[in-house]
Amino acid sequence: CWVCLGGLWKLDGVGADILSCVMSEKRFEFLLRYIRFDDIRGREERKKFDKITHVRWLFESFVQQCKQSYSLSEFVTIDEKLQAFGGRCSFKQYIPPKPAKYAIKIFAMVDNVSYFTSNIEIYAGKHSDGYFSIDNSLRNVMIRLILPIRKTGKNVTIDNWFTSVQLADKFLDQKLTSLGTIRKNKPNTPNT
Repeated sequence: CWVCLGGLWKLDGVGADILSCVMSEKRFEFLLRYIRFDDIRGREERKKFDKITHVRWLFESFVQQCKQSYSLSEFVTIDEKLQAFGGRCSFKQYIPPKPAKYAIKIFAMVDNVSYFTSNIEIYAGKHSDGYFSIDNSLRNVMIRLILPIRKTGKNVTIDNWFTSVQLADKFLDQKLTSLGTIRKNKPNTPNT
């Protein structure tokens, strides 16, 4: 939000002093207001098949650079992040108990040592049939996220929302180990 970003230009030692040397806050607000990542012509047609068409090429370029720019340590974590968002968006989530009640859900694989994001996926809900139609089940999201590290022997830490016996078996098939807690009500949970 612009209110949050405005603090970056403060000269009281809290802001980033270099920003005021590069551009004024008003110039930044102007650029932020009018920046576009895709061609508006044909956008409505593309939105029927791709909910993130506005930022698809930028997002995919970012993810590709993340995968190529860093070698992960032997320990990674996969989790969800809820990015607060107040604008108009067809796949924005409403989650009343959270501090930011409206957010975009993002799944990410992050290095445990450097906290570098290696692979990331935006949850955009169900897409119409077509190229961007994918299975958004937790299992398939996890499988897509681990693709860059399969057969590397790395350890994947996940929380109890993701953890299941079937997913642990899938990780072992991909030559990965996993660490996580399992809820008692998950299917195929062993009796203790």
